[in-house]
Amino acid sequence: MTDPDLSSATQPSQSAVYRRYVQLQAIRAERFPDAAADGLAGLLLTCVEFGLEGAQIALATTIAGGTFLGIDPSTLHLKAAVRNGSCDFMVNTLDESLRVLKNEIRKKKALSVGLLGEAAAILAAMIERGVQPDLVADSGATETEPALPYRASLLEFVERGAVQVDAHATNRSNVSGFAEVVWTASSLADLRRMDELALRQLPAGDSIRRRWLQQASAYFHRQRPLQRVLGMHAEEVTRLAEAFKNAISAGEIQSPATLHWQTAEGSKESIGLQQL
Repeated sequence: MTDPDLSSATQPSQSAVYRRYVQLQAIRAERFPDAAADGLAGLLLTCVEFGLEGAQIALATTIAGGTFLGIDPSTLHLKAAVRNGSCDFMVNTLDESLRVLKNEIRKKKALSVGLLGEAAAILAAMIERGVQPDLVADSGATETEPALPYRASLLEFVERGAVQVDAHATNRSNVSGFAEVVWTASSLADLRRMDELALRQLPAGDSIRRRWLQQASAYFHRQRPLQRVLGMHAEEVTRLAEAFKNAISAGEIQSPATLHWQTAEGSKESIGLQQL
């Protein structure tokens, strides 16, 4: 089945990617205690299908510093992933993907590769060659659908130690005490300045949120509206709003800009930031 508009169908929202990022960082902290304190460097996540959910997971993985292999039989899906920035390279064979990925994993560099082909055959070949992902995800089907041929291979990866990522989780950022905050800007320069001000509100030791702010601009600069998403405590939001207002008054940020958030309780708040 072909989506009518694959470009938009596989364009992941920044909020969805941020929630995936939080999800993966929680897995890293629990299951990979020897990994870097702020990311997935040196780890490989293999995902079946590179549609919308695959694109979300791919972006979250690379922002966290990991490597991603997305397997999909659709050329259109993979081309859409390249266009929306969730896929760095599209290849046609497992050999090609492994050559690229092994080097980046060794150097602990982020990379996303889309591999054209059927998951059942590719995953079976990976097992035969002794290729073991650290994490696996299946965005191709839900648990209510019939068993698919590649599922046995995914289960074997898990039995050998891979962590299964829930690709269908709604994954709202529900960390206790955090609100999901979004700020918008009228230019990339203003957004960079707002990101810098937000960075100042975070504790020096909060490597996970600091990493997101430092990396996200490279992945979402083409998306409109220009915005940034981040989980923040209420007192951080208050300080951030004041910092934005001061920057606008000083001419460091051009209005219009906005700051809005949804609290853990579900209530929505919004501030329009205008130059006085």
